[in-house]
Amino acid sequence: MGVRVRVSIRYKENNITTVALVNSGYESEIPEIHLPLALARRLGLPLERLRAERYRVVGSETTTYVLGYVEVKVITEDRESEWVRARAVSVPGEPEVLLGDAIIEELGIDVVKPRSGLWRFIDEEKLRRSEEAEYWVE
Repeated sequence: MGVRVRVSIRYKENNITTVALVNSGYESEIPEIHLPLALARRLGLPLERLRAERYRVVGSETTTYVLGYVEVKVITEDRESEWVRARAVSVPGEPEVLLGDAIIEELGIDVVKPRSGLWRFIDEEKLRRSEEAEYWVE
């Protein structure tokens, strides 16, 4: 199942609420979020002349496009995290928003039971259930 959380993503005056997969295997030095290109376009991120980087993934490498910086926060029925500035990247063909390990930590997400989809904020005992997956395709 995995853990998915509802997030708000802000770029300039644009704001979109969606669901993101909490992916602790997605390692980064700074807070980073993967945005599908369809979502990046709706947010108004400039997609002309994107800079590509090579990322190492399980047993392989892939081309990743650097989109710029956005702000992200987790939203639940009874609380929200603080906004976190994150580098936005995109791998063509990946339709889900993905949170890397550094932004997971900055947002205060504690994955309790990944297969069962249970998580909590780091400063609470209340267990929360995963959101349903949301896919962004053009």
